[in-house]
Amino acid sequence: MPDVLPSHVYYFEIGAGDWRGSFTFHLTSWRRMLRSGIGPKYQLLAMAMEITQLISGASRLESTIVPFPDDGPFGVAQNVVKLSKLGIPLYLLRERYILAGDGVSVTVEATERFGPLPRILTRSFVYPAEIRDGGTASTYYMPLLGAEWTAKYQVGSDRRTLAGKLVCEWATAYESARHTGASRDAGR
Repeated sequence: MPDVLPSHVYYFEIGAGDWRGSFTFHLTSWRRMLRSGIGPKYQLLAMAMEITQLISGASRLESTIVPFPDDGPFGVAQNVVKLSKLGIPLYLLRERYILAGDGVSVTVEATERFGPLPRILTRSFVYPAEIRDGGTASTYYMPLLGAEWTAKYQVGSDRRTLAGKLVCEWATAYESARHTGASRDAGR
């Protein structure tokens, strides 16, 4: 086993702190989305995201990762992701990353909320992830909007930027973020 696990590099060394950037969403196939069987609730949410971004452009992305290296057998990290437009909350995701001893596998416990109203469009779910390239890349296998998504992230060579691409059979989303400093919650 390596001295420093790739997951520790990713969440504790590079990821810890505040990140700011943008999020874009695009329906690549309206037909596939309508025929996918995701149901009317997720169809309406996907259409609303597409129309909102067509009208007003990318959403603001804010993320804060707080490491807890002493929690669990191999460490835990928590992340809060917020997407907003013109100060209006569009999406809130709270994640708990439970790191495995192989330094690659991660179990993600997540709770999400669409829109500005608490307890209306919320759910909790668990999904797998893996850390790649020695801790500078990751892949998440996320159930979002009623579909299976694959999200791949790559840390920039400066270790202060992050680019992500999320894909399902009928849509693509992109995230771009820059590390803005240590979180006020880091280490708590």
